[in-house]
Amino acid sequence: MAETSEDYQQEITDKDTSDPHDSATAQALLPPALRTQAVVSWKAIAHDVWSISIPAVATNLLHTTNSFLDRMFVGRLGRDALAAVGVAGQGIFLLMAISFIVGTGATAMVARFVGGQVLGDARKTLRQSLTLSALMGAVCMVLGYLLAKPAFGLMGMEPSAERATITFFNITLLGVVPLFVGQALGAVFRGMGDMRTPLKVMVVVNVVHILLDFALIFGIGPFPRMGLAGAATALTISQWFGFVMFWNALRRHPVMGEAVQFQRLEMAWARRIVNIGAPASLQALLRITSMLGYTRILSATAEGTAALAALPIGMTAESIAFMPGLGYSMAATALVGQSLGAKRADVASRYAWMSTAQACIIMTVMGIVFYIFAYPFAHWFTRDPLVVKVAADYLRINAYSEPFLALAMVLSGAFQGAGDTRTPTWITFVSMWLFRLPLAYLLAITLGYNTLGAWWAMAVSVIASGLLTALLFQRGGWRRVKV
Repeated sequence: MAETSEDYQQEITDKDTSDPHDSATAQALLPPALRTQAVVSWKAIAHDVWSISIPAVATNLLHTTNSFLDRMFVGRLGRDALAAVGVAGQGIFLLMAISFIVGTGATAMVARFVGGQVLGDARKTLRQSLTLSALMGAVCMVLGYLLAKPAFGLMGMEPSAERATITFFNITLLGVVPLFVGQALGAVFRGMGDMRTPLKVMVVVNVVHILLDFALIFGIGPFPRMGLAGAATALTISQWFGFVMFWNALRRHPVMGEAVQFQRLEMAWARRIVNIGAPASLQALLRITSMLGYTRILSATAEGTAALAALPIGMTAESIAFMPGLGYSMAATALVGQSLGAKRADVASRYAWMSTAQACIIMTVMGIVFYIFAYPFAHWFTRDPLVVKVAADYLRINAYSEPFLALAMVLSGAFQGAGDTRTPTWITFVSMWLFRLPLAYLLAITLGYNTLGAWWAMAVSVIASGLLTALLFQRGGWRRVKV
């Protein structure tokens, strides 16, 4: 962990803890269970978790809805357009994974400083995060323009699809800087335990994106018909719109408003943010790259193309359960970080387990729904009988792993709130690279179980990941991490 000088730290700490106004303001930001030194009941813990998690869950569900409608519009433009959005989307996911470096670090640090009532450090984190995210976004944008053509040329697409992919990606690069800075601003809200503001921003951004999608793709009213370029333009404009909304909302915030400004980057602070956030970014990259390997194994099964078509269908349907889990993970990040800042590790642990319990209940119910309605879910996306069968197998087999996915997702968020982003990254590497991929190859290819073997490898690896995450969290090493 990188630190600022002890003199500088002491100067800020003395200033903030002796400021009655800052102390009272920080107290108001904390959930009710942290505003008292008395023994906290499980009922109070459950209420805090529920009230913070629900807006985060709704925000993530909106992400899913937005992606679904976007694909629906683009699908009317033909195969090349769909391929372009799918392949370019991998590049966009890669950029988003990089943006997690600042976002994860900012959330963990702001939560810890708010809990400890050291608001000077929280404001400093915001200013440094804004500068760092803008610089990283600008670098990624330039590299994206330079590498797009050679990178997408390696994908083996038809020339028309490759050109469409490059066009779509190059337009979306114009929204990379606001995407990075917006991620940092949203991360600060989450660190303060405010999940409602990101929800409001996401609602408006979704509406803007979908309306512009429809208008610019098909040329509605005064808007020109831009086709695929219109879809990319709508996405880029919505990114700028979200950035402006986050910026203005934080400017009006009573605690952080005065700190919403870019500041000369200080390497000591940049290292603190990156040391926390970089493993989380690596974790996302490990997931993305392991899925590429998993997709390669699916392509070699007897079902071949049907397996590749069934995977996104299954994952899209399953994302209905992913999103609540991700929302509870975000809540656990904020609540654990604030609790440790307030030197209440006991409350942090209870917040983490209560968040996990609530997510497990929701995701277990969704697993039952997936199992019962697997075929209707698959039929919603395709009428190809083989694809329907393979996708239904995916949903029914992975239904068993949903409660364990909740364990992995929410407790990973708790680790991140404590500033321990390395443990979840190692778990991801072990469960996906050392366990899932070899097991999938063994079951699907070597033993000849094909997609059934691949789906079981996925489910078993999720179960193993959840159990391992719970075991390491219970050991409590996260309690001693410094940010």
